[in-house]
Amino acid sequence: MALGAFTRLTEAGLGCPDWPGCYGFLTVPQSAEHIAQATEAFPDAPVEIQKAWNEMIHRYVAGTLGLVIAAIAFLAWRNPARNRLLPSILLAVVTFQAALGMWTVTMNLMPIVVMGHLLGGFTTVTLLFLLALTERRRVLSGGGRYMLNLKRLKPPPAS
Repeated sequence: MALGAFTRLTEAGLGCPDWPGCYGFLTVPQSAEHIAQATEAFPDAPVEIQKAWNEMIHRYVAGTLGLVIAAIAFLAWRNPARNRLLPSILLAVVTFQAALGMWTVTMNLMPIVVMGHLLGGFTTVTLLFLLALTERRRVLSGGGRYMLNLKRLKPPPAS
């Protein structure tokens, strides 16, 4: 959420005019040759390196979060004692959120898409918080088979 806000506030939402890359490259074009190629490929979108980096860092972090959520869902489905519904919903939301991110760029910041992308970010954060609370309750109740049982921990002696 913070990176999305930063991207928006620095007016870097179209720092890269294409998706998922940036001016046809995997990363922001840096060399004079790559900048020339980018300018030729996207004549209506001048290369602004700082804005492009702001956008790409947002994409890299969001992509990493998506992979973490996919791993959480995979592990939840492998363990029958775990809640499978919440991780599955979270995976669906973050997948749709990626599509909204793509449409935000390809539809040139269409307001309804930008608003949906923002709401998707709020939904993702809320679901992650709910999952953390659910897992915490499961672990504290002794349901964490591979986790440390926190109820048996004692506070350190007072000095």
